[in-house]
Amino acid sequence: MIGQSAMARTGIGEYARRALLTAAVFLLLVALFGRIMGYDLRRDEFMFVPPAALLDQYALYQDLFYNHVPYSAWLFRALHLLMPGLGLLAAARLAIFLAWLLLLGGSAWVGWRLTRSGLVAALGPVSLLSADVLLGQAGMAATNNLLPLPFAGLGLGLLAISLAERDYAFPRLFFAGLLLSVAAGMKASAIAFVPAVALGCFLLPRDVDLGTRLRRIALPVALGGLVGAAPLLWLAATQPDLFFAHIAGYHAGPHIAYWRDNAATEPGIALGHGAKLQLAWTVWMVGAPLLTLFVTLLGGLLSGGADSGRADSGGAVPIVVAATLTAALLAFVPTPGFPQYYIAPLVCLPLLLALFWRGAPAGRVVLAPALVVAMVLMLVIAAPRLALGVNDLRHPGKLTVVRVQKGADALRDRLARQDLLGRGPVATLSPIYPLSAGLPIYPEFSAGNFAIRVAPYTAPELRALYSMAGPDDLPALFDAQPPAAILTGFDPALDPALEGYAQSRGYQMQPFPAITDRYGAARLWLPPADPTPTDQTGGNP
Repeated sequence: MIGQSAMARTGIGEYARRALLTAAVFLLLVALFGRIMGYDLRRDEFMFVPPAALLDQYALYQDLFYNHVPYSAWLFRALHLLMPGLGLLAAARLAIFLAWLLLLGGSAWVGWRLTRSGLVAALGPVSLLSADVLLGQAGMAATNNLLPLPFAGLGLGLLAISLAERDYAFPRLFFAGLLLSVAAGMKASAIAFVPAVALGCFLLPRDVDLGTRLRRIALPVALGGLVGAAPLLWLAATQPDLFFAHIAGYHAGPHIAYWRDNAATEPGIALGHGAKLQLAWTVWMVGAPLLTLFVTLLGGLLSGGADSGRADSGGAVPIVVAATLTAALLAFVPTPGFPQYYIAPLVCLPLLLALFWRGAPAGRVVLAPALVVAMVLMLVIAAPRLALGVNDLRHPGKLTVVRVQKGADALRDRLARQDLLGRGPVATLSPIYPLSAGLPIYPEFSAGNFAIRVAPYTAPELRALYSMAGPDDLPALFDAQPPAAILTGFDPALDPALEGYAQSRGYQMQPFPAITDRYGAARLWLPPADPTPTDQTGGNP
């Protein structure tokens, strides 16, 4: 009887622990969801989100300026089509939340698969969810910054599992290569993981002969990589001028020139090598990333370093270490540097820790309590920001995605009352608002201010490949197709060009408080009630 009672108490205690853990995980995910949906609108979203509404009318690169690889645009488009009633920004932000679920779940699964330790499995999701940089714009806004991480992390994880377990199953390795290519299709900088993997598949494990490595490891990874990169290869082969002008030409030319002249407008950017190093330091050497680095290095020390880890991991440790280093080093290549450029290595550290755990059975008695303390500190650090997400959900009407849609609906209602629907596009550098209302815009402004601001810095031969209008091009563009309305108030540097046109053509300005965001309050310019041919010089009579 005593034994049965003790067993019953043990069962109840285990059930209570699982229930508590489930509740904690659910609360963290709710907080994450609330933070994403309530996070202030960011100017980068004015470029990444509009293609989701425009790809049925226009082609990326050919008709729409888009200076990134296309997979993120296609993902946002797919969510928008699947959930048309959700709202344009809400659907894109939902894609980011789903990417978070894949990132957290994939990291936990890889850690568990390699170690069968719940403690190690928890490090990945806790460290990523607590990273200060990921709780900011890099992980909250609907951009392509977070999107490569779940695919890169899972791709490296699947490769590590195959090598560590000496199980070179074709589907697993094929899927690893495919996921790594998908990561590069989400953001070009994710290609930083590929050289270490490609070289490692030829060289490791050393105790396997070259022919076997090529046939059983390198081949399936390469085939998966080719399948994952097939759309990119197709674009590069069929429209190389457009594709590379947007992906490479923009970042190597007008982008740098613009920021050299306007660095003071964005205090967080880094132009020189020293400034980039300082910026990287603020991402890697603080909070959760620093604690994760500490326990990972401790795990490597307890496992006897890379040599011992190599023997147990079948070559996984040196490959993941090399991938971490290449991702870190290539983060310094783009100019200027932004905090989000330095997040890629964060997905590698939990994987390394799991591999070191496998190679340090005797050291786990030291590593386990260090992991517990580190993760508790991470959650304490992240708690205030995550709590804001829970608080935001208490007031659904104030969530950013809801406010943006309400402002868009108010814009449509105003134009309908003025009998302006169907009279022309809405001219604005904040295209999410009219697009969320189902209103047309000028494709030249589908990227918000990203194209117009670099127009003076773009060489003629490059500019010919962009769907772009500079400030000096506005009269001709608008006279050819007069705007039904002009929406300004969010870009002090560029709004004067739009407002100057509006004033010269008799448009009347009125405040529009239904649309406000962190960049300002809307000013809505409506055309004169009775336009005449003299009101539109060069336009249609």
